[in-house]
Amino acid sequence: MNATHSPDHPFNRSTRQPAILPLTLAHAADAARLHILGQPGTFLTALGGDVLTVLYRTLPVSPVGYGYAALGENGQVLGFAAVTTSTGRLFVEMATRRLGQLLPPLLARFTRRPSLILRSAQTLLYPLLAGNADTGSGSCAELLAIMTEPAARSQGIGGALLAAVCAECRSRGVAELTVTVDAANQGARRFYQRHGFVYCKEFFLYGRAMALYTRELLSL
Repeated sequence: MNATHSPDHPFNRSTRQPAILPLTLAHAADAARLHILGQPGTFLTALGGDVLTVLYRTLPVSPVGYGYAALGENGQVLGFAAVTTSTGRLFVEMATRRLGQLLPPLLARFTRRPSLILRSAQTLLYPLLAGNADTGSGSCAELLAIMTEPAARSQGIGGALLAAVCAECRSRGVAELTVTVDAANQGARRFYQRHGFVYCKEFFLYGRAMALYTRELLSL
């Protein structure tokens, strides 16, 4: 993460606002935990905490991934946001560089729930289904997740994380940030609309309707 452009800020004792710092390997387990709490019933959540921990260990050290964590006064993770400029490359990196960590929990999940194998194939096709295929230019990024601790919601943490992500994207020359949400999740849809995202289209993934939103960054 480029410190020159980093919008980091420490915990503010007077306003009780959390510190917003770059996502690191140390945050991976908490990011996985918050992902499961924030997206129950989704495909990635169904893969389990061990697989998600591998994902969030891969992302902050990948050339196509970055993110931010919101930390409380005692350093506890209150929320996080994760971004990639290439979903496909991130998953390939996860499956190659961290194969030893990924394979045992993934095979265990597939054994218990064979239907997840088909969903994994759909995940690989996801950029095409969304009409958001990787171009390799890095000019477009996807917000993979933005999650907050349930007890810390409605305190502006999600907005602060999103602001940090957008600032980092601009510093990297990213012109457009996209996000996909469950079409039935009206709360998430209102959040993104409130923060400048524009609805693009609806598509189907894992048998569910998904809504694609986008936000222009460099023109603002």
